[in-house]
Amino acid sequence: MNRLKGERNRLLRSYQLNRRNPALLEQLVEQMAANDRAQLHLLDSLQRTQPYLAKIAALNTYLSYFNHPEGYDNEIDYFLNEYFRFAQWDDPDYAYLAWVFEGVKAYAGALFNIGFTDERRRQELEKLLARMPQGSRTHQLALGGVLAALQQKNSPLYLPFGEQFVELFGERAPAGARVVREQMQRLAAFQIGAPAPDFTLPAPDGTPLRLSDLRGKFVLVDFWASWCGPCRRENPNVVRLYERFHDKGFEILGVSLDKLREPWLQAIEKDRLTWKHVSDLKGWENEAARLYGVRSIPHTVLLDPEGRILARNLRGKALEAKLEEIFNR
Repeated sequence: MNRLKGERNRLLRSYQLNRRNPALLEQLVEQMAANDRAQLHLLDSLQRTQPYLAKIAALNTYLSYFNHPEGYDNEIDYFLNEYFRFAQWDDPDYAYLAWVFEGVKAYAGALFNIGFTDERRRQELEKLLARMPQGSRTHQLALGGVLAALQQKNSPLYLPFGEQFVELFGERAPAGARVVREQMQRLAAFQIGAPAPDFTLPAPDGTPLRLSDLRGKFVLVDFWASWCGPCRRENPNVVRLYERFHDKGFEILGVSLDKLREPWLQAIEKDRLTWKHVSDLKGWENEAARLYGVRSIPHTVLLDPEGRILARNLRGKALEAKLEEIFNR
């Protein structure tokens, strides 16, 4: 089961990276079809021989859009509706399956790779949770998976879903509710409208640069690294938006989580990142990243001219739409 899941994810990643190679894409779709058949065969076999394990397999069986697109106009709609196609949320055994937690955590985390706004992510997560028997242990496990993913992404959505957890399961799971409350308190300082915590880090020439030095402009704090594939793929879009809005009062501060100076500087030059940059070259121990609770990259924080937080984790079309809202009003 884990082997098939790993192969499935590898094929999907390869497809995303090779969209301009039709011959290779055709081969990948054929391999996905074979993987689909293997998943279905395993699920059918387990349902007949080991029904309990079949319940776990059902939570991990996801067929490829490219071979099963019936009724869907695009891959995103397919993903949202078919990710848990074989799950039976009202099955009482689900209350004791750790894979409910893990499966929902993976789904919630994947929503951050689509480019949705936080409001859209919240809607999709609420739709999923509404399919569970409300207040059940299955619901508790699923909501815990949502919170784990949101904490990993340092998302402000942790607050509304954390409140749900405390309200519904605070008495049944007091230790878990206490941890959730503590995390909610930490995140409250980073909510929309709150002052952004200040920090000072060295620029490429060694000169200290303080975030608050950029007050007076709309600032995108962009946590990235030269070794981060998604960051590098997003850079052309950020460059385009910087060139479009910079003269209107838009600034970017790139905070690198690199450990080596040369790859950092080479990536800045190669990707034509002409905005301001800082790094203490401590990798994930970067002072600003720790201050902002960054656990994955790319991660962005958009500030207003007074240094207050306007939005977090905007990328792609969502970032462009927000900047258009700011500068074209």
